[in-house]
Amino acid sequence: MPHLVLVEVTKTDFLDRMATMRIWLDHKRWEPEVFRFTPDAELMVFEVEFKAESEASSFADAFGGRMLGAPTALSNA
Repeated sequence: MPHLVLVEVTKTDFLDRMATMRIWLDHKRWEPEVFRFTPDAELMVFEVEFKAESEASSFADAFGGRMLGAPTALSNA
């Protein structure tokens, strides 16, 4: 199951943050499934999707993002 991370940055910080993210990913040798961005009023929203939850979690922690799409435990009751 894919693990999506959303990171919001200001438009003025956009290029620097994108470069920092790419350098960080390259250093880790991680290749996300998706790396895109969309404008949202005053912000740019990065959408970065990983196969591994641990990679998504590390990326979210490193860049102040939030994870979406994490698997939820199902009850057998």
